[in-house]
Amino acid sequence: MLEYILHYKLYISYLFEFIAALSGSYYFLKNKNAARRFKFFAWFLWLIFFVDMFGGYTIWNYFDDYETFPWLEDSVFVRNEWLYNCLKLITYIIISSILISSLETSKLKSRLKFAVVLYFIIGVAEILFSGKVFYAYIIENIFMGTILLLICVGAYFRKLTQSDDVLNFSRDLTFYIAVGYLVWNLCVTPIFIYDSYFNTKNEDFILLYAAILRYSNIFMYGLFSFAFIYCANGKSNLKLKTVVK
Repeated sequence: MLEYILHYKLYISYLFEFIAALSGSYYFLKNKNAARRFKFFAWFLWLIFFVDMFGGYTIWNYFDDYETFPWLEDSVFVRNEWLYNCLKLITYIIISSILISSLETSKLKSRLKFAVVLYFIIGVAEILFSGKVFYAYIIENIFMGTILLLICVGAYFRKLTQSDDVLNFSRDLTFYIAVGYLVWNLCVTPIFIYDSYFNTKNEDFILLYAAILRYSNIFMYGLFSFAFIYCANGKSNLKLKTVVK
């Protein structure tokens, strides 16, 4: 098992997730009056880290030959897609909501909130009734979530460039969240379409899959870590505007 983790360098993603979550905790400890959405995001990073660690139970079972958890071998939980299908739905909702909360009150903001609620309803329905939540990624949820996220990112950048906040964008954590998830989704989402090829018979695909995911995680979580530390140690003109949101 250790050789497998080292071979595919899985520990790198775990490490960067942990550093990002730790940096987030450092940020809100240093900024007691930080916006609630940033504190929530920091806690969300801890959730991602622990979910990813828990998701490794499939690797453990494979090398342990199900001796520790024999009941999992013939159960629907033998694969971990169910876990990540739920996490992806939650992630798209949370990140989109964070971006929406940074917008000024407008019809667009109301429409985006409605879109998030609609996505949640459809996403939960797909998980409950699609029949594939336990053995494959639900591409429909990923596709709709990506579109929703791209629209929210676009709305945030539009708001940023049309206000004085653009002068202080480097001190706005929302900017780094938007860039991080935008790049990550553009790089990683396409490989989920070919999730069915992720098995021991397709060594080359596993290596490609692992490499894309690893470097995307390094970029995104590395960016978050930098942003938390950078923003924690500098004053931002945006902080007073976001403290009540």
